[in-house]
Amino acid sequence: MATSTAAVQNLKPGMNPEEWKARVDLAAAFRLCALEGWDEILFAHLSARVPGAPNHFLMHPAALFFEEVTASKLHKLDENCNHVVPSDELPHRFAFPFHKGIYDAFPAAQCVVHCHTKASTAIAMQEQGLIPGNQYAMWLGPIGYHNYEGFISTPEEGERLSKAFGKGQIVLQKGHGFVLWGHTIHEAYMLAFLLNRACEVQIAALSDGAKPYVPPQDVIDIVPAQGRIITDGNAPFNQMVWRAWLRRLDREASDYKT
Repeated sequence: MATSTAAVQNLKPGMNPEEWKARVDLAAAFRLCALEGWDEILFAHLSARVPGAPNHFLMHPAALFFEEVTASKLHKLDENCNHVVPSDELPHRFAFPFHKGIYDAFPAAQCVVHCHTKASTAIAMQEQGLIPGNQYAMWLGPIGYHNYEGFISTPEEGERLSKAFGKGQIVLQKGHGFVLWGHTIHEAYMLAFLLNRACEVQIAALSDGAKPYVPPQDVIDIVPAQGRIITDGNAPFNQMVWRAWLRRLDREASDYKT
């Protein structure tokens, strides 16, 4: 996909334009999460591969709120979470191992998103998990589940977590939140948006104790493919929505691309 006008406006001298575009898009994803209230102090985290350098990764400094992230503030890290570009700020060493495990398991993954939204954490606590009863949930395809292991973050946990994805791109972490990966940064953010909305709708539907609607299995089976026009990062609708989200940021938090 061609580098957008927004991405090149503040291109830093000497930086590869594709890396700068990834920085701008990842900073945008952070800011959009902040506007939705998904950032949760310093507990959530996003990352992206550096284009053309699959073993280099962009992450935010551990001490930054999502609302403070900009393209130029993102850390560039190697596969051992060491700074590729020197920085005095602490990298996100606690989060890095399970991000790395997902990238190792899925070479197509270009972005990893981990959040503890109220809705996704609530659904991850429910025994039945996410019910394929609303179209947001059905668009997402298969959902994996990962048991809570305590307050740990190791390469071994990253390997176990990566296995929970199965053939999908989303895992609900029981009692914890969600983690997902995308073929592009804007695909990953769209999946996060749809997942959270699916969880919110399920909570609302079950609030009065009513039995939830679930369509026939043949419908459940065909909807994920239909939903690719929305979830696929290369689909025109997905890209159109991403441009709309960037316009919102230009109005409300335009410094994300600096």
